Amino acid sequence: MTAALFGWPTRGELKRTAALAVGFALFFLAVYGGASWVTGFYPGGLRIDLPFEQHIPFIPGWAAVYVSMDALLFLSLFIFRTWRQMLPFALALCAETVIGALCFLVFPVEVAWAPRAVTGGWMQVFQLADTMNLERNYLPSLHVAFACTAALAYSERSGPVARALFALWALAIAASTLLIHEHHLVDVLAGALLAWGTWRVVAPRVRDAAFLEAVRVEALCARELYRFARRHPRYGLIALALYQQSVGRWRKARRARVGFCFLQLVDDVLDGDRPVEGEPLGHIDALLVRLETGATDAPRTSVEFHDTATTLGRVLLAELTEARTRAQVFELVRTMRKDRERVRDGRWWDASTLQAHHAATFRLSVGLMLHVADAQVRAEDAPSLLAALGWCSVMRDLREDLAQGLFNVPADVAADARASGHDPADFDALLASDAGRAWAVSEYQRARALLDRSASELASLEGRPGAPLLRLFHRSVESFWARKLPRRLPFLRPASALRTS
Repeated sequence: MTAALFGWPTRGELKRTAALAVGFALFFLAVYGGASWVTGFYPGGLRIDLPFEQHIPFIPGWAAVYVSMDALLFLSLFIFRTWRQMLPFALALCAETVIGALCFLVFPVEVAWAPRAVTGGWMQVFQLADTMNLERNYLPSLHVAFACTAALAYSERSGPVARALFALWALAIAASTLLIHEHHLVDVLAGALLAWGTWRVVAPRVRDAAFLEAVRVEALCARELYRFARRHPRYGLIALALYQQSVGRWRKARRARVGFCFLQLVDDVLDGDRPVEGEPLGHIDALLVRLETGATDAPRTSVEFHDTATTLGRVLLAELTEARTRAQVFELVRTMRKDRERVRDGRWWDASTLQAHHAATFRLSVGLMLHVADAQVRAEDAPSLLAALGWCSVMRDLREDLAQGLFNVPADVAADARASGHDPADFDALLASDAGRAWAVSEYQRARALLDRSASELASLEGRPGAPLLRLFHRSVESFWARKLPRRLPFLRPASALRTS
């Protein structure tokens, strides 16, 4: 049974198709408006008018047909009722905009129409049409290209009557560009040819299942990176770094984008930063089962989390060619899972257990990062850096972690703080106690020693692919040690001059 031509999309799909429409509109305004602005500096243009065009009458009432092109495009929201159906249309319009803008810049045209003056009832409609056209963007006519593209795209989903109506509508819009003297005939023909060629080239490629799935994965990554950045600005910087590193190697760098989003999403659920219904451990365990067994059963709750995490997880595992590296993904998730168990059970660990746990977490996470970056160094080559990263993570998030019940303070320090009448689960109370302050100072000194040893380890790796990434981590921890943490904990400032080797 053939689907109806028009229909109301679901709420979720309408959000996606409307986002594509808004995205195209913004893209068009930037590219089309930019081309108009640049060509405003040109001294003149080509004359492409044909002799008989001087006899084409100026009929301002056809401006109503001209501006109807927006209504024609708006119908796409009710014809293409899913983002997968809308995407070929949106990308075809974007491609035409880019090609058109290049033509405007390379082949600037000077119109030969006489100045137009409109009074009476059609004045406002004509002024709207004239404003839409901006200045100097003539060859090809994107107005005609968009109308013809819509007719071609809609006709694939239409019956004979609807196809004829859409064709007549596009033809009327093309005629209107001549009858209100916005374009010349060559512009119109070029616009129609641009629509035909672009739709034939773009639509089949965009409809390819692999391309659509790649777009879906990238959209999920972009959405998650946006959500991470809203929670903390540092994730915005990470997102910029990921996209910057992807320039020129987009396909190859996808596993880095996907891997970061997948692991950070899991971490956010375990930490409570991404709320889910019920106990987070149940959701993570269900996710692990789905990834390890390939199960496709739909979860009863938190469908969005499971859909996103399962998609990103499966893409990441498919991108990792070594079985050992894929096993590290599961090991890392299970290592991260232990933090949630500590929160649930209210556990306090001793110092050696805490340090070993953080070292394992960063050995696995940094190791995966180096792998996806095609590095020739391993996380194990810089053990002191891994320990320093663990220290930085604890001290940077100590207040928030304690508030959530994640106790990254050794059990004996907590016991001493309680004995002096201070609550070790409260950040301010902990550091008001002698035991808490002494622990913070000792950790600060330990970090200095780790950073010094890490510098020596990194020096031995100089010149090997991946070493600059480790050095970036080292600089980040060094900056936190030297500037950020002493600002948070002023009593550490006297110790900041200390250097141990």
